[in-house]
Amino acid sequence: MFGSNLKLGVTFLKRKQTIHRHHHQHRRKKIWKYLIGFLILFFAFDAFAVYKLYHDARQAADSTYQGVKHKSTRNGNAVIQQKKPFSLLIMGTDTGEYGRTYRGRTDTIMVAVVNPVTKTTTLASIPRDTKVAIPGHGFDNKINAAYSYGGTSLAMNTVQSYLGIPIDHYIEMNMKGLVQLSAAVGPVTVNNDLDFTNLGYHFKKGKVTINKDNVLAYTRMRYQDPRGDYGRQLRQRLVITELVKKGMKINNLLKYRSILDAISSNMRTDLTFDQMKILATDYRKAGTIKQLQLQGNGQQIGGVDYEVVPQANLDQLTQKLKNALEIK
Repeated sequence: MFGSNLKLGVTFLKRKQTIHRHHHQHRRKKIWKYLIGFLILFFAFDAFAVYKLYHDARQAADSTYQGVKHKSTRNGNAVIQQKKPFSLLIMGTDTGEYGRTYRGRTDTIMVAVVNPVTKTTTLASIPRDTKVAIPGHGFDNKINAAYSYGGTSLAMNTVQSYLGIPIDHYIEMNMKGLVQLSAAVGPVTVNNDLDFTNLGYHFKKGKVTINKDNVLAYTRMRYQDPRGDYGRQLRQRLVITELVKKGMKINNLLKYRSILDAISSNMRTDLTFDQMKILATDYRKAGTIKQLQLQGNGQQIGGVDYEVVPQANLDQLTQKLKNALEIK
């Protein structure tokens, strides 16, 4: 009788273990089912987010595109397709803020050379009062007047002729765009070399935070700076450099949307969406930035204040840009 009870006990335990094992396996299957379902939803959402970002980026690129005909010395599109160093004229116009709606002049003029091989971007500032010859408007002109005379095309032709290098593409942004871009990217820190107050904002010497509220006060001040417009150009290069660096690191889709909105509303360029895709993949490592400044001397000619650049200074800058472009 004892043996019979022992057999019944063993049989019961085995059956209980089997039921428990089946129940455990069933529960594991349910967990895997939920996990797989979650992953499917996650990747579906992720794919949608990527598509949405791609779609929004294309829309923003299409809205900012504005082709221009200028006397280019080479095919700028072919240069980018071949992943060679290219030049970009960056113009900041004095419109879009303070109630200004007219075309105005180019308050900021920079030439950037992006070299994917050396992974370097060379950023050169040109004083807006630089004395130059403008086709159809004589020899005694300020370089920033080219834009007001003939828009982007004449500005590109004038800078190209003056520097003696090919200008492949351009980007034009107004002051409001700088404010909105700063709002989208967020605060950046720059190393400020001058203690000053402008438009109610104080900037101490040393590291200062630049944001959407004070970016114009910081980048547009020149009268308190003993270097005049050269000091302002330095601050503009500092802020633009930090905004670009931080913008490239952002991986938040909502911030991308804000950046795209800021760009599409206030920027114009002849870079197409396909070209931008190449820049994003093959040129993005050109993050080492070399800053250059075209230096001149203030002179009054015919009652007008100009910045007259010695030929030796111009030749030196031209050679550095040619080296960056890897051309003779």
